[in-house]
Amino acid sequence: MVGQPDWPVGPLPLRYRDTATTTINRSTYFNPACARILYGEHDRPSRWYQHTSTAIRGGVVFGVEILTPNHGSPHGLAILHLQVEADRLLETARAVAGRRNTVPLRDDIAAMLPPWASLEAHARIFTVSFMTTASDNLEPPPGAAPVPSWSTIEKWLWHLASRTTREDFPPDPDHAEVLLSGLVVLSADWRCLVTRDGAAFVGTRRDIGADDPFLGFAQVYTHSAYLDALVIGMVQQTSITGMVEDASRAFDSKDLSRTLSRLEERAARFRSVYWLRDVGTHGLANDILAAYQTQHRLPEKFEAVLNEIADLNRIFQTQESQRVNAALGIITVIGLPFGTALAVLQVLGTDSPRGLLLGMLAAFASSGMLLLTGFGRLLLRTLRRLGR
Repeated sequence: MVGQPDWPVGPLPLRYRDTATTTINRSTYFNPACARILYGEHDRPSRWYQHTSTAIRGGVVFGVEILTPNHGSPHGLAILHLQVEADRLLETARAVAGRRNTVPLRDDIAAMLPPWASLEAHARIFTVSFMTTASDNLEPPPGAAPVPSWSTIEKWLWHLASRTTREDFPPDPDHAEVLLSGLVVLSADWRCLVTRDGAAFVGTRRDIGADDPFLGFAQVYTHSAYLDALVIGMVQQTSITGMVEDASRAFDSKDLSRTLSRLEERAARFRSVYWLRDVGTHGLANDILAAYQTQHRLPEKFEAVLNEIADLNRIFQTQESQRVNAALGIITVIGLPFGTALAVLQVLGTDSPRGLLLGMLAAFASSGMLLLTGFGRLLLRTLRRLGR
């Protein structure tokens, strides 16, 4: 964000029949920690929305949201809600992804943002598609992959979630089941597939329109609760990626101690605030989040970050121990001749300035000779190396 938000606070409110997705209603779906990330707090808002009706290539944007899950950080997520005809849904998803032979929608998306928010050049766009059909026999998607083991529903799920056609990415029929590893069975009426760059929700039966007993609610769930479960995964992905990058640059830091302290604090805060494996008591949202985490290997990445921090800590402790031992060795090498000289002067019973001066000169000479020995040079090299 580059300015002060002037939109209404909260997530985009949606309504279907007598069901409304307000901040209060959506907060009850998630546990308190998750709700704070998604919707902020009364005195610290983190999400803003705006109803609109703006035509872009492929459909109509009916709502825009801005979310800043990390309080105090200018970085966040922009969420655009589109209504697209079913026969143009796959092509629109491909255009959002910038596939070949499409007109990219990135500039159209950036133009939908308010003046106080901007789209970063390296921002990745994640798509969430919802599709039903009014036909009893759903036709395969255009340019569908010839995978005999996939049903028509599974083909739609894969192509919408991956934003591809057969020309973009021809899946190997012998290993096609791996591509459906992110499948979530929501009910007999619909399915969900989560991939690295998108998610798709597809109805498994005919949609009878306004009189349908469920699929209208399913569309609202997709735009609200299930979208928010994916948003939690995106927040986790962004945080873990940042920690991985910081850990990889730790040895380039001039102050390893301070860098390590920041990494430990950041990992502890992430684990306490953002590392949620269950978003609430509703199992389906948990399954969707788990599918996203698995697709991005977030548990393994976070475990690797913790191991990297532990390794850095061991290296730092070893260096500190070597530095202390070298310093003690230098003190011993320098202090021993002076202590010996003072002891000799005391035994001789002399306290004249001339005797004291001769004793100090002898101690200086002895210390210099000791530092020129192999042990002394080793101590000096250790201090110089650890001091860099």
